[in-house]
Amino acid sequence: MLEDALLIVLYISLIIFVISMTVLVIKLITTVNKTNYLVENLTKKAESLDNLFNVIDFTTNKFNQVGELIVGSLTGLVKKIFGSKEREEEDYE
Repeated sequence: MLEDALLIVLYISLIIFVISMTVLVIKLITTVNKTNYLVENLTKKAESLDNLFNVIDFTTNKFNQVGELIVGSLTGLVKKIFGSKEREEEDYE
């Protein structure tokens, strides 16, 4: 009789364990699905930001090229102005 009671308790415990594990797995699956959705959403947003940063990088590079062109032109102009005076002084000697 004690053995039958222990078997019944064991079976009830196993049934409760299986039901609780099933509930846990279902909740875990929904959590993983939500996490997967968030990761996909963040990936899309990061890709759109990558495009924005590519545009900013391209624009910065163009400004840099224009700045280098202006500085190079001004440097050449200054060299021509001061270089011609030095040549004139050398011609007088």
